[in-house]
Amino acid sequence: MSQKTPVVIASVLKPVNDPRMLFKLAYSLRETNKYDLNIIGFSSKKTPNHENIRFHSVFSKSRKHFTRIMVSFRMLKVLFRTRPRLIIVTTYELLPAAVLGKLLLGYRLVYDVQENYGKNVIYNNTLPKPLRKPAALFIRVCEKTAGPFVDHYLFAEKCYVQEFPQVKNYTVIENKSTWHSDSSVPVRLNPHAHIRFLISGTITEAYGVKKALQWFLSLLGDYPNIRLHIVGHAPVPSFRNQVEALARSHQQISLNLSSVPIPHEVLRKCMQKADVMVLPYLLLPSIRDKVPTKLYEALALGRPILISKNPIWEKMICSGPAGLGVDFSATGKAKDVMGNFLSKVFYKTQPESPVLWKHEKVKFIELVDRILLP
Repeated sequence: MSQKTPVVIASVLKPVNDPRMLFKLAYSLRETNKYDLNIIGFSSKKTPNHENIRFHSVFSKSRKHFTRIMVSFRMLKVLFRTRPRLIIVTTYELLPAAVLGKLLLGYRLVYDVQENYGKNVIYNNTLPKPLRKPAALFIRVCEKTAGPFVDHYLFAEKCYVQEFPQVKNYTVIENKSTWHSDSSVPVRLNPHAHIRFLISGTITEAYGVKKALQWFLSLLGDYPNIRLHIVGHAPVPSFRNQVEALARSHQQISLNLSSVPIPHEVLRKCMQKADVMVLPYLLLPSIRDKVPTKLYEALALGRPILISKNPIWEKMICSGPAGLGVDFSATGKAKDVMGNFLSKVFYKTQPESPVLWKHEKVKFIELVDRILLP
């Protein structure tokens, strides 16, 4: 029987090989050689095989499939089988089951707040309007009811300190990049070459994909050699259809859209092939104060960046410089913006702010040690 301390990291809609759950939290704990690690999550097409980490798939259908109500019961079965001393829950809807499991099994409970889910439901346009307020209320009830039973909170964003003022027992563990580039040479783009632009990650209206696609199309008359690749998880079929319709008949645009999350390794390979990362997030209240993980990754890989104009994000790319803030809705100015962008030399100096996960890893390992003290 293993003498290591059993730990469970659990989600619903995140795949079992989700980057934060696996490559950041689980890998960091595995390095200590003190923990028996288990990850609960969405079923990926191929069950990953990672040494000393066990995976438990509890859901594999669409987001709205009725069997989603069974996920909490399936998670409890895993908890009774693994008998963890610590569970890290990354999804609000697992909190009731996690609290029940804590009362029965006596483990420590950590809530990893990766998103302000209530805000997302209100502003991100992923649910019909009549359902948004009831869904946000349900989320708040889950989080508030579980509050007294949560031993500690992880905040993936600094802004959550202000957005959750009632929470005092928290540690900010930002979603920084596990990737890095071995090269640190300055980058100059050749305006006469086939410059490869990339939009990757979650492909939804809130992330500005449609506006960026229209902005890109407005450039083709002046820059016929540029290319745009869009790859990622497009969970809303109607929006996926809109993107496909806009891209149709344009050979400079290629799409790889999936109804389920795309493995992070695939996204990494796409970023490594890209010349420019496009981060066209809408400045919604649910987004504007956060730092996109893709921004950390683009900085870590030394990729020039086009990102929506936002003081927080522009401050991160100003040194180097690493990129340019863009109003993607101003298609009439796109030609001038692109001319300015192509005239720059990027990464003459490296970013001033730490962008790598190793800066967060130490905090996280030390925190888990403190939580599990007898």
